[in-house]
Amino acid sequence: MSSAEESKALIVAGYGGHSGYAFAITYELVKLGFKRNLIVIAEGYDFLAEKFKPYGEVITQILPRRPREPLYRGIHRWFKAFNQSLKLSINHKVAAVFASGSNFSLPPSITSRIVNKAKLYTIEAIERFTKPSKAVKILEKAGATVFLHWEEQLEIYPKGVVVGPVYEPPIYEPRDEGYVLVTTGTLGYKELFDAVERLGIERAVLQTGDVSPEPYINRNPGWIAFKYTSDIHKWIAGASLVITQQGLTAAISRLAYGKPTIIVWNPRISLGAVKRDVETYAEKLEAPFIDGVELNALRRAIDSARSIRKTSSNGSYKIAEIIFKQITKER
Repeated sequence: MSSAEESKALIVAGYGGHSGYAFAITYELVKLGFKRNLIVIAEGYDFLAEKFKPYGEVITQILPRRPREPLYRGIHRWFKAFNQSLKLSINHKVAAVFASGSNFSLPPSITSRIVNKAKLYTIEAIERFTKPSKAVKILEKAGATVFLHWEEQLEIYPKGVVVGPVYEPPIYEPRDEGYVLVTTGTLGYKELFDAVERLGIERAVLQTGDVSPEPYINRNPGWIAFKYTSDIHKWIAGASLVITQQGLTAAISRLAYGKPTIIVWNPRISLGAVKRDVETYAEKLEAPFIDGVELNALRRAIDSARSIRKTSSNGSYKIAEIIFKQITKER
């Protein structure tokens, strides 16, 4: 590493919903004129690499712990992750780290703190109010500043910094193309897809994650279905209604695009927020919440879902400004 090398921002995007926070911050950093971003994503998530490429140098690393996997099964991957992170820290002059959460954030953040003495920043999940994320708590103990979306989150992080809800900014103008978007992240939610199918909706777009999309396409000629996309914004912007689960997509749909949105509890997200927190989150977004996939409840939620005006309040700008000032100070 050359001593003349300018300081960089390390953005630990990871995978899944956590990457949304990373994208929002990176987007705002580039708008501020800062382009020396190192963006770390999990191996195997090529669609994220495509999404982040315009905003900095994309680096892939192994995911130490996979979703719903017992901790002991990934011990060998933890060693590899720390080794990869150590090489990254040695090869780059990192002044600040933004860790978007999850176990993936820990090796790059900790090694950058030790090797580069980088300033650490992280963020709690937007739908957590009573129980903190394990990875975020660990990073806080390592000296990270924890950004929060809501005043209520100060109950679990008294030293946290409230910046307002952080979500990906709108990329397209909202429009109504007459379809229902059902999106459920990495794991998917087959029971929800089946329930939507039983409603007899003529036009739907399904983002299915680990669930195969082919049966839904074959049975429904007017449907579009795919596992993943690098541009979920395109589909949110054109939807008449968005049906999603706990996580950041609901905030993007409501706050960035003002779409009628339904949040369905997905019990498969075992490491996420507890159910009562997600209910509070739905209330914050003024979105119907459904505990399960019972058809009548889904119909009632569809009938009650309403559009809202787009909000101009996005905490990602405040975070980007703080990180930008920190790196500028390090020059």
